[in-house]
Amino acid sequence: MDVKLVFGVKNMKKHLPPVFLPGLLSLVLVKLLLHIYTNTLWGFHRDEFLYLSLGRHLDWGYWSNPPLIGWVSALLQATVGDSLFAIRLFPMLVSCGLMVLVVLMARELGAGRYGQFLAGVAMLLTPANLRPGMLFQPVMPDIFFWGLLAYMVIRYVNTEHRRYILFFGLAFGLSFVNKYSTVFALLGVAGALLLSPYRRVLWSRGAAWAALAAAVLILPNLIWQYQHGFPVVTHMQELAENQLVNVRLGDFLTAQLFMNLSVIPVWVAGLIWFFLPANHRFRLLGWYFVLVFLLLLVLRGKPYYTLGLYPPLIAAGGVWWEAALRRAWQRVALPVLMTLILLPALPLGLPVLPLPKMMQYCAYLIEKVGFEGPMRWEDGRIHPLPQDYADMMGWEELGQLAIEACRAAEGEDILLYCENYGQAGAVDYYGQGKGIPPAVSFSDSYRLWLPRQISANTLIYINNELGEDVAELFEDIQLIGAIANPHARERGTSVYLCRQPRQPLGEFWQQAVSRVLAE
Repeated sequence: MDVKLVFGVKNMKKHLPPVFLPGLLSLVLVKLLLHIYTNTLWGFHRDEFLYLSLGRHLDWGYWSNPPLIGWVSALLQATVGDSLFAIRLFPMLVSCGLMVLVVLMARELGAGRYGQFLAGVAMLLTPANLRPGMLFQPVMPDIFFWGLLAYMVIRYVNTEHRRYILFFGLAFGLSFVNKYSTVFALLGVAGALLLSPYRRVLWSRGAAWAALAAAVLILPNLIWQYQHGFPVVTHMQELAENQLVNVRLGDFLTAQLFMNLSVIPVWVAGLIWFFLPANHRFRLLGWYFVLVFLLLLVLRGKPYYTLGLYPPLIAAGGVWWEAALRRAWQRVALPVLMTLILLPALPLGLPVLPLPKMMQYCAYLIEKVGFEGPMRWEDGRIHPLPQDYADMMGWEELGQLAIEACRAAEGEDILLYCENYGQAGAVDYYGQGKGIPPAVSFSDSYRLWLPRQISANTLIYINNELGEDVAELFEDIQLIGAIANPHARERGTSVYLCRQPRQPLGEFWQQAVSRVLAE
């Protein structure tokens, strides 16, 4: 039976409310100004150094990431440069694009001017769209693509045009080459369709074309994964053993509330709206949220993996509140209330406070409020600052120490080794034009670029402590210095200048590389 006949659906394009353009433009402007102010208050994040390095090694895949972030990184570095302000333009603009997308979603669901404006305000005020919109990572594009997938579903429900099935496939393909976790979104949509009268879409000709379009976009990365022995599997195993094992159920659920704290009234209303009898055509979006949320909960995913689920809820919440609030003062009061809820938590969403005040703020949350979640790091312990904030300090100091070590060994054949990708990326970044060799590391994608043979006889070794194998190899070891910033996650990371190897350094290196690659 035709779904259009069951629900009485026809092409709704001419019946949709107009886009509230003045309100949308004003919100985008406010968001741009907010990010322009905050984007350079703190330094580079550890992960941003990795993604900058990917842009210098273009490929169809990387150790822990699909290729899209590397391509974007290369484009940015070739056009606007690699300054902190330049690379953070990308997540800022994608974040603004997500806000526009949510307003369009609200319009598709039937929101008028106020409902669209409220959905946009909610996206402006939610912490889930603040910090991801600042950091150059795949996270912000991932949230955007999840929102785009939901938008294509809504457009199909409204119009029954098969082209939106094809667009869904293209969006999924792009999303996949940005972040593999988009597979959860696909599973959620498929499950939701099975629970709806639209299940016939799954075996339709349009779905076959959509799958083909997605496969064309995905295939180069899958071939790359095959050629490299599927490093993503090893990465996921490492992630599960070292990080996901520390994800607690209580922290996962608490984080869901905090990440969208200021807009809880909107997204909760949106979830209810999807399950109201009058909105049965869109109920599959409600099931989509429930299914993916439960899947991530069972698999102990990181709390932020759910961020892409909330944009359609916020859009639907705009529709719900527009119908519920009739008086002008009520319509003004709700955005004001959301703003007042956000302000006390804003420093956790964006680094708007200088370090001393941020330390006082976090101490107050831990000691007086008993709110520890944002200060719990991947190691499962509570720290004075959120991990992302501690990861934005100490890097320039490390870069200068590496430069100092290279100058002390001027004229010697140097191997510059770093224990993790943050260290390697920082040294490569701050060492540009300073005559130091490229860093090597066994961490993340750096292991893909390892030289198999070296002629060096001098080692600059960067780690938090001197390894026994390195200590035994060299007769002359000099400590150049260590990161002294007490608040940096890398505090104590040291730079050693190692000379006079007891055996050829090239042999030692070949053995180490062979061991790592075999593992």
